[in-house]
Amino acid sequence: MKILLLNPPHLSGTIYMKELGRCGRKSIAGELWPQTGLAYLAAVLLQSGHDCKILDAMAEGITIIELQHQINRFAPELIVIHTTTPTFNNDAAVIEFISKSQPQDSKLKLGFTGTHVTVLPYESLAASVADFILIGEAEYTLLELANEFNADWSKISGLAFRDKSGQIQINSRRPLISDLDTIPFPARHLLPNQKYRMPFFDGEPFVTIIPSRGCPYQCTFCRAGAVWGEKIRLRSVQNVCDEIELVINQYNIRNIVFMTDALTLKKSWTVELCNMIQMRKLNFRWIGNSRVDTVDFEMLKLMHAAGCELISYGIESGNQEILDRAKKRITLAQAEQAIRWTKEAGILAFAYFIIGLPGETWETIDQSISFAKKLDPDYVNFHIATPFPGTELYQIAKDNHWLITDDWSQFEEEGSAVMRTEHLTASDLIQAQKKAMRQFYFRPRQFGREIMRIRNVKDLKKKIHAGLKVFSDF
Repeated sequence: MKILLLNPPHLSGTIYMKELGRCGRKSIAGELWPQTGLAYLAAVLLQSGHDCKILDAMAEGITIIELQHQINRFAPELIVIHTTTPTFNNDAAVIEFISKSQPQDSKLKLGFTGTHVTVLPYESLAASVADFILIGEAEYTLLELANEFNADWSKISGLAFRDKSGQIQINSRRPLISDLDTIPFPARHLLPNQKYRMPFFDGEPFVTIIPSRGCPYQCTFCRAGAVWGEKIRLRSVQNVCDEIELVINQYNIRNIVFMTDALTLKKSWTVELCNMIQMRKLNFRWIGNSRVDTVDFEMLKLMHAAGCELISYGIESGNQEILDRAKKRITLAQAEQAIRWTKEAGILAFAYFIIGLPGETWETIDQSISFAKKLDPDYVNFHIATPFPGTELYQIAKDNHWLITDDWSQFEEEGSAVMRTEHLTASDLIQAQKKAMRQFYFRPRQFGREIMRIRNVKDLKKKIHAGLKVFSDF
């Protein structure tokens, strides 16, 4: 069977960034992220003998017209579109365009995959002309759909679909994959790997590696547990290092982002990973996410020795009460310690804050800004609290009538607010985000630090571009 996996174009020509993590965070730095999730789907399909193609229209600048030409040439029987909350309306329009462009006797079926449709399968089918939705971990649901394309879809777990009468059916959830080592490595040969770049890696290509799935924490603003499960499933260190070696040797890429919130949750695993990286002499640069309560100085030094250059931490707020209400389960003291240890270990620290969580006031916003300055991480980002569907925050916002729009395209975190709080309006939150970013980045201390990091003309141009970006956005 021929299957097309698609990261669709935007119909207006605007380029949307793939969300950085399963919490919905995305960068303002102009990064272009690899479609590793689609590459995983492709790997499972190829392993079973299916003919598979990935089109990353965003990365390759493919227009909707060119997309239709490529669909006609490839003639797939299944098309799976990766969608996110802010791109869902656009992606539904892309599916409608493709559907209307097919001949009347076409047997082509189109569907979605992604976190948004996983938590809203019925609503997503009702709001589109899609034929199906892959719920949760999609690899083996899609494989079964391809294998049983002409059979009874009601027996395929992990699938929501529109039956022959037009009625929407939601099948039972598919059990999570217990042994992640059994999944083949992503089919990166189908991706435009040289297109995926970020300023941190000096504009060089990078890949994302997913060493684990699942999160045991229940932060009210995050849907990781709802989508990937509340139990951490770690790949073996051997398996992860084999993938790293393949990326280096086969694709000549030495910049890696570990895409997981669980990178340091199990210390013995993290230590084993860092030791094996050094033992196998895997020379590459890498960055990842962590929690401030799951690191210590010795482990951070080992991570630095193994090539780690930056760690992102979710600090969220400088007010302990807001952290507690958000079920973050960290303290301000832990945040201070983790940032200090990280910098002392020689690793750059990136701190994320969220403006507009329940309980937020102008006073608590000022506390977060002051705390960010006190922590003095190398980089910081203040997001606006966005109640993504599938999160407890979304339900809180609905119950309290805080949502000011149901337009998914507005569910961004940069310069857009879709809810108010008990004390602040949506426009207050936008103003507060600008204030926070300006007050942190427009400090003499920050300017001096960035100047000291300039190594060459290329670095200087990068700093100027980043500075202009901050000025224009905030």
